[in-house]
Amino acid sequence: MRKFILTILLFLCTLGAFAGEGMWLPFLLQEINEKDMKAKGLKISAEDIYSVRDGSLKDAILIFGGGCTGEVVSNKGLVFTNHHCGYGTVNNLSSVKNDYLTDGFFAKNQGEEIPCPGLSVRFIRKIEDVTASIMDGITEDMDKETRDKKIKARAKSIKEKAALESGLEISLKSFFYGNEYYMFYIERYNDVRLVAFPPNGIGKFGGDTDNWAWPRHTGDFGVFRIYANKDNKAAAYSEDNVPYNPKRHFKINIGGLQEGDFSMVYGFPGSTQQYLTSDGINETMNVLDPARIKIRAKRLGYMEAAMKESKANFIKYASKQARVANYYKKWQGELLGLKLNDAVNKKKAKEREFLSWARKNPVRWAKYGDIIDKQKALYQNKEQNELQYNYIRECLRASELVALGRYGDSLLTVNDLYSRKDDFKRIVKRIASGIKRMDVETDRKITTALYEMYRTKFGEANEISDQSVQAMYSSSVFSDISKLNTLLDSQNPLDITKAIKEDPVYLASKYITTENKKVLTDLRPDIISLRENYRTYMQGLREQSKKPLYPDANFSLRLTYGKMEGLEAQDGMQYNMYTTLGGAVRKRNTEVEEFNMPQRLVDLYEKKDFGRYATWHKGKKDVPVCLLSSLHTTGGNSGSPIMNAYGELIGTNFDRIWEGTMSDINYDVNLCRNISVDVRYVLFIIEKFGNAKWIIDEMDIVETRHY
Repeated sequence: MRKFILTILLFLCTLGAFAGEGMWLPFLLQEINEKDMKAKGLKISAEDIYSVRDGSLKDAILIFGGGCTGEVVSNKGLVFTNHHCGYGTVNNLSSVKNDYLTDGFFAKNQGEEIPCPGLSVRFIRKIEDVTASIMDGITEDMDKETRDKKIKARAKSIKEKAALESGLEISLKSFFYGNEYYMFYIERYNDVRLVAFPPNGIGKFGGDTDNWAWPRHTGDFGVFRIYANKDNKAAAYSEDNVPYNPKRHFKINIGGLQEGDFSMVYGFPGSTQQYLTSDGINETMNVLDPARIKIRAKRLGYMEAAMKESKANFIKYASKQARVANYYKKWQGELLGLKLNDAVNKKKAKEREFLSWARKNPVRWAKYGDIIDKQKALYQNKEQNELQYNYIRECLRASELVALGRYGDSLLTVNDLYSRKDDFKRIVKRIASGIKRMDVETDRKITTALYEMYRTKFGEANEISDQSVQAMYSSSVFSDISKLNTLLDSQNPLDITKAIKEDPVYLASKYITTENKKVLTDLRPDIISLRENYRTYMQGLREQSKKPLYPDANFSLRLTYGKMEGLEAQDGMQYNMYTTLGGAVRKRNTEVEEFNMPQRLVDLYEKKDFGRYATWHKGKKDVPVCLLSSLHTTGGNSGSPIMNAYGELIGTNFDRIWEGTMSDINYDVNLCRNISVDVRYVLFIIEKFGNAKWIIDEMDIVETRHY
């Protein structure tokens, strides 16, 4: 009986290892994952997902902006991504008169689409394994500095050659802590325009209260379009540009979903640390996350108070508050999940297994026997420096005014600037823009409070004293553009130099830069040693493992697969696989901004005007809003397509449940779920709420369920 139970447990553990866990490189799917994916329900081939010869699904996946994913959904370059991914861009396009955040935006035709200055999208055209070329002649007995220099020089040479030959951008990344290297060929498009963007009462419905939580009713999507020149090539914005014709775009399936359906997410996960030792997890749980949560709570209090004061302040801080709040709540969920999962003790158990395996072979023991102890000593040694580095980033760098002090060095070269008037004007314009984008009084409150937190923890300094902070906002030329212009109009280099060098904002900026460099200098030896040890440790883990391991996320193209499923999150708490518009309407509260759903959407619900996007829920028709699935995602996967077994779009990924945010460090299929907005809700909002059926008409929509 005992042997039978152990066999069943082993079987379940094996299932768990592939039940959604893993961020796999798409060009290796055929070699590593295709058989398993087919067994779990995949109906297309690995070649359909990734191919360099023909248009595959990878050619419909893109990097949206600086840190999100998007997907092409028509042969006219139409792109879906998340509302929160486009939020900063739309914030910049908004004004008190045209508040696209509060009111939303739905173009009536292509002519009404709004150019988005500074926004670009990038496609991966090819991935190439260059490990052999990078590592040729690199030996384990080289000292770290020599080894790093040789690798960097070789990587630079390989990238330059590839860029010259291909005419594309090249990104070369290390995997498994420097055990493997892959090169990515990238094509960038710079003319991107806004097509549709739901109002906050849909796209941010639930706000911070529901962020990282379930049940979720957020229509977290935005629609953009890529434009190209008449030869379909990337080009700067021009009225003569035309919609981009992609190599591949997604078909959209509105046929319905069931619990257990095979599903995939394809995109650009940002960063994970799945192979941290127990001491690394302990540092996150007991040192870093608690400090970061405490600091951001203070900062958010002032931001949210300012946003309630006026429409102007709301627009100034809407995107900033969302960015700060996102990880504030994520870190809280991460702590909860790691505690619920007993992550440190589980990792220690795995480390004991690893050492037991290594001990059985003298060669392995010589290489791996002391690796865990080495990491423990390094984590202990760097703890205070790591904490101070995070305090500098979270406290001292939070001040928007002090951030403007970085322009002081440019102003000190004023003699040169007067001979280069265009450069001079550009610097002054940037400072003026920075002042305009903040509420000075709110920034003063934030800076005062957070600088005090830093001083309490790491000691006083004149440059960031309370007296200096108050002087920044009362007398600094960086806080008042008229003062700066008066100073610069004097055209006396000695007066300008003296004023800038004595300015409290400039002094604080220089102090922060110096302090940060000092802490990083102290940290660097430990970080380098940790990285080198992890490189060795990964060699051992891969040697020990009986199945392929996936590399940590590093914002490179990945695919994860699993199934549509809810979960029992905690005792007595059942999470269903999907939510509905009816549930959202019941949450509506016009007195609370986060839940202030537009009346027009309520009217559509009450009239049951759902079009073809409804499903049967508890005997009634309703529109599905959000979905749960057991897919391994993280930041960067925001905007990623979630697909069915046929590679058809069924939704757009945007979040994880609170208990499962630990998945960056410790994925557990029993606790980790990703959240997506159902594509049926997206299309319903575009067509019925936004009256923009013309957008729907250019998509390829499949109305049948294949299974």
